[in-house]
Amino acid sequence: MSRRFDRRPLLAALLSFLQPGLGHAYLREWFRALLWFVLWIGSFLFAVRTMGLELTGTEALAALFGLFVTADVPSGLALAMMSVSAFSGLDAYWAAAYAAATNEEDGPRCPHCGREIDPTLEFCHWCTTQLEREPVD
Repeated sequence: MSRRFDRRPLLAALLSFLQPGLGHAYLREWFRALLWFVLWIGSFLFAVRTMGLELTGTEALAALFGLFVTADVPSGLALAMMSVSAFSGLDAYWAAAYAAATNEEDGPRCPHCGREIDPTLEFCHWCTTQLEREPVD
């Protein structure tokens, strides 16, 4: 069984809820991880801009990295950031659950990345891992 499909959906969801994109990185979904992190940063900047806030120094860093308890962060900004975190957690859970469900498909798979491979090749065309083939008698 490949490493990619051994991931736990609840752990991926928790990681993504704590920091959007982290659960996707745990699942090795690099593009999704980057998108969620950029969306999280963008929603922070958009919320700060539309609320007309002047967060500077440690207040901005504390608000940006989720330390809402230590900073005087308006409830609208906290709600915007928490909603992005919640949706990121849901997406990470669904991605991990879907990966586990599709792991049952027939066909040869790469032992390294878990993707379906072409049986005529001696390497995985996704991750370029050399495949050990049994000699044909």
